[in-house]
Amino acid sequence: RRSPDLRAIRLVKSPLEIRLMRRASAANLAAVDAAIRIVRDGASHAELRRAYEIEAARLGNRPVFLTVDRISNELADERVRDGQTFFVDGVSHFRHYHGDYARTLFVGEPDRAAREAAAAMRHGWDAVRERLRPGLRYSEIVQIGREAIRQGGFDASVGFGPHSVGLAHTDEPCDDAGGFYRKLDLVLQPNMILSVDCPVLATGIGGSAHMEDLMLITANGAEPIHELRPGTVQV
Repeated sequence: RRSPDLRAIRLVKSPLEIRLMRRASAANLAAVDAAIRIVRDGASHAELRRAYEIEAARLGNRPVFLTVDRISNELADERVRDGQTFFVDGVSHFRHYHGDYARTLFVGEPDRAAREAAAAMRHGWDAVRERLRPGLRYSEIVQIGREAIRQGGFDASVGFGPHSVGLAHTDEPCDDAGGFYRKLDLVLQPNMILSVDCPVLATGIGGSAHMEDLMLITANGAEPIHELRPGTVQV
């Protein structure tokens, strides 16, 4: 069983833990970039995972997974198609402190639906990122993202899933009574490191879209612990 007290303690990071998280995140971002660089028509998911794992290891991280176009199963070796839109989401750790980073790729010219959905995703995450601060609840983060998309005039369904990251990919207390994991409506605190998953939930866009960054909650706001990049990459 998960220890809720231990996981609650792990929410707030020490200065050393924050340095380790920055180190892990920088290497993880570079490893995702290595996978992106070899994306082309006909490239296999296995090739992308191999590039990610090699670069992560070269930089001192231990790879955990690279999800490609919603697929994490390493036995499913699909291939990239020209005109496809899909995301890559990489998790690796340095001395057990985790990086978590995702971006959406356009292989050539994307469908209009995919481009608009990705724009909605970026718009929602920008709105959320600007308002992250201590005292904000997970449920409020979700509402901020949804309202930003509505006010922006987008006709897209995007999920906003906050979770703490640290010694585990999802490193936070939860309600697991009866053996079922249920996320708690946690309140942000200074020195938490937060991810907000931003997947496009619609299936009719000709692919998949998602983006994810790691943010350090500060005394009165938030800042990224790695370099911020555009939410989409055209290859």
